[in-house]
Amino acid sequence: MAQYELNLRDYIRIFHKRKLTIITSFVAVVILSFLYVSRQPLLYEASSTVKIEERKTIAGLLTEWIVYNPADVMASETQAITGYPVIKKVALRLGLITEESPLENIHEVVGHLRSKIDTERIKDTNMIQITATSSQAQEVTDLANIVAEVYIEENLLEKAKQARHAREFIEEQLATIEDRLRQTEERLRIFGDEVRGVKLAEPIENKLVELEFQLAELLQQYTKKHPKVIQLQEQIKQMEQQIKGFSGQELEYARLSREVDVNKKLYAMLKEKLEEARITEAQKIGDVSVVNPAALPHTPISGNKSVALPVGMIMGLVLGFSLALLLETMDTSIGTIEDVENVIKLPVLGLVPSIEEAKRKRGFIAELKNRIMPVSKNQEEEKLTRLIAHYKPRSPAAEAYRNIHTNLKLDPTKKVILVTSSGPREGKTTVVTNLGIVMAQAGLKTLLVSADLRRPILSKIFGVKKEPGLSELIMGTVQLEDALNNITDIMLGEMKFDDIRLTPGIENIWIISSGKLPSNPVEVLDAKGMPALIEKFKSQFDVIIFDAPPVLPVTDASILAPKVDCVVIVYEIGRTSREALMRTKTQLQSIGSKVAGVILNNTRPQTETLSSYPYYYHYKYKYYDKQDSDKKHQEKEV
Repeated sequence: MAQYELNLRDYIRIFHKRKLTIITSFVAVVILSFLYVSRQPLLYEASSTVKIEERKTIAGLLTEWIVYNPADVMASETQAITGYPVIKKVALRLGLITEESPLENIHEVVGHLRSKIDTERIKDTNMIQITATSSQAQEVTDLANIVAEVYIEENLLEKAKQARHAREFIEEQLATIEDRLRQTEERLRIFGDEVRGVKLAEPIENKLVELEFQLAELLQQYTKKHPKVIQLQEQIKQMEQQIKGFSGQELEYARLSREVDVNKKLYAMLKEKLEEARITEAQKIGDVSVVNPAALPHTPISGNKSVALPVGMIMGLVLGFSLALLLETMDTSIGTIEDVENVIKLPVLGLVPSIEEAKRKRGFIAELKNRIMPVSKNQEEEKLTRLIAHYKPRSPAAEAYRNIHTNLKLDPTKKVILVTSSGPREGKTTVVTNLGIVMAQAGLKTLLVSADLRRPILSKIFGVKKEPGLSELIMGTVQLEDALNNITDIMLGEMKFDDIRLTPGIENIWIISSGKLPSNPVEVLDAKGMPALIEKFKSQFDVIIFDAPPVLPVTDASILAPKVDCVVIVYEIGRTSREALMRTKTQLQSIGSKVAGVILNNTRPQTETLSSYPYYYHYKYKYYDKQDSDKKHQEKEV
């Protein structure tokens, strides 16, 4: 990726360069979203709201005396709504179970209903929201409302149960006090018949009676260890100390009188509370009421395809753009002319456009299919690619090779050119053939030498014999005239006569094949006779182009580079990293070779930034397309 701050133009370039990634991600996410939503059932949601009011009644207060609960009431009620008793009654009301249903079936139905219900306390209020979720709109409405109704009924039953327990407790206490009062009154009557005229001082009697009553009342609420009970017992002891001087009969009579008065007061108080408890038990007022009943939902919360499609489209675009930026960040190749010239400090001799773009414009589906399952080219397509400058001399690619010829600035001191690359499959042989053709079309006697003694394909492109060739020339087993292949040999090969006469210039091309592939290519290329052979080439031809193997995998190009006049590096954008290109340039210069520049191969229009030639592709494609159209129109008229 370019090592400078990106601007809007760079982002547009990146998005256009990675358009296949963006479109693929977009389509894939949209399809996956649609498939996912299609498989998901429609889910509806309805909510009812209940309010809990804390009412204090006599029965409630008395119950609080009996049972103390320190927990959060709202949190407890939120959980109680989805409790087993409430949900079981909901299932009964919905007809999902009966009282005679097996226990396992009841538990299964209750668990299934509980999974559809959710309760949540509304923040800072005494209200609870009951939410039901299901695939049927009417079902969730009925479920939310029935749960609220059953919960209210359960609350009323619980309140009635508490009131009944309070009434029963008061009745038990009242029966006990009544029996105790009857016994005390009987004992006081018997004692009074035996002892006549026994009286205590009136103030002390009244005070003790009052304290005894207060003690009995406190013992209804607290234990004997409560501080108030202990304090009251101390006061009673003090009062009893004051009457120690009285006789035993006087004390007994006073005690019985006090006990009768205390029991009478307790009996009257409990009778009053019993009536209040009966009234409370008869009332039908609960603490829970419905604030907002559930309404019938019209739009599902999930499985909605009309919502999923826009969301999937947005997510697809975001993912596509993110992947495009990520791939561009991870791309270690050089994408602009400025990068090439700034990073490796070599001039760019020319830009060779993608021949695939020049041949035809493919649609997205065809391009995607070709990326996933590349189709091998047939013989005609392969020939057109390798010899585009001959078959389509007015194409943008052919004109690009003419620009490279011009930028090379050939002269008598620069006649032998070695074309190589950093790695394989960067198109160096295609550059050699087409560059040789445009030089031959310019009237130069051009010699193409297949110096790749490992994977030679130059002879296959022109359809000439593979042997004898360069390896035999270096070893001195054949003469130069025997190894040269000219237009006659090309005509005898696979290229037809009509193809040869299609564009003038191929008669100025001579080809030397690789010959028999040696087991030691490096030793053959480094033989002593190689410099003399190059001088012999220079004496007979205007320009000599060596097709050499890549620099980094093998050392063949490094052996030949110092022996030629200049070296041209072919670099395909997006295939080879910048580090490999820099290493290639350093390795060639370290052995004393003269690197003339770099050819950017297989560039695509509006993909790589061509800031040095902003109108390059637009002008050339439009211009040459117009020329081809005019030519076809003229041929049609003829």
